[in-house]
Amino acid sequence: MDKKPLELVYPFLTEALRLSENGLAVLDKHNHFIFYNNTFAKMFGFVEQDMVGKHFDDMMRFAFTHKQGPNIEHETIEEWLELIHTNQRKSTFRRFEVDLVDGCWLQLSEQVYHNGDMVIVCTDITQLKQVEFALRNAQTELNRLALTDELTGIANRRHFFQQLEHEIKRLSRLQLPLCLVMMDIDNFKLVNDRYGHQVGDKILQHFTQFISTRTRPYDIFGRLGGEEFALLLPETTVDTAQKIVMRMMSSLANEDISAIVADFQYQFSAGVSALTPVIIRHSIDNSTDIADVEQVALPIGTGSQCRSDAEKLVAEADKALYHAKTLGRNRAVIWDEVMLPRHKPS
Repeated sequence: MDKKPLELVYPFLTEALRLSENGLAVLDKHNHFIFYNNTFAKMFGFVEQDMVGKHFDDMMRFAFTHKQGPNIEHETIEEWLELIHTNQRKSTFRRFEVDLVDGCWLQLSEQVYHNGDMVIVCTDITQLKQVEFALRNAQTELNRLALTDELTGIANRRHFFQQLEHEIKRLSRLQLPLCLVMMDIDNFKLVNDRYGHQVGDKILQHFTQFISTRTRPYDIFGRLGGEEFALLLPETTVDTAQKIVMRMMSSLANEDISAIVADFQYQFSAGVSALTPVIIRHSIDNSTDIADVEQVALPIGTGSQCRSDAEKLVAEADKALYHAKTLGRNRAVIWDEVMLPRHKPS
């Protein structure tokens, strides 16, 4: 095939650049426009303006003033230009993405040649970004579903126990106590039998919100299944944990749930277990009401140690919960009370 003289190709190339669906621009070494096509002008919002011979910064100032083109998230154009100048022409080639005020996305490439001229190529990647965002949102939702209970929105069983092991390891290293509270709504089966599962679900949601609003930001609340919940109280002694739960029980007794079902109240029972690095002596300074404590070092938990500690905590809290049920429900029992009984079943 005979090669055409290069000068015969120039008109075709010029027309191709002018009509290209990609935005194209050429700037001289001083960043003044030598050429740009109509697509580039549309992308940056200056179709009615003549930018040939003008500085790149003039285009950006026009876009900022008229709120067209790039989505400029700076209070002043000078701040934005300073950011541009920090990166532009620092290498012979760079590629990056830019979002526009109309919601579109561009991929830009800048090629700097030996004479200082720079060619900018802009490709519309809006559809690709929409797919990317959709996939990212779907992944976020999948992660949320994997970690949360669908009905109540709090940590599910798996995620709760993962956090429990993490907190055991963290607090063992810091030599701080933690308590686990197992909670169970009393006579919940009767609620379902009498009012139906829809009301039962609303009771579970109410209980979740009720407890959640009475916890600290660093407490961890989860639903283990059915009407059984667990509350992890980091940096909390067992006596304090029991008082917290008793206050919750007292408050719940005064809750108005008539919007769910009329003339109805519900209660819950709780079992409390603890891991603590301190031994509380019986001597108390009466002037300060502060107990004399002796620090006892706990080993930093390994993975297997954390799992065994978690299993121990859960088993003890479960047995304390069962004991609370046998004592008549609507009460909180700590594991020590099971080991050294202070109550007799009624």
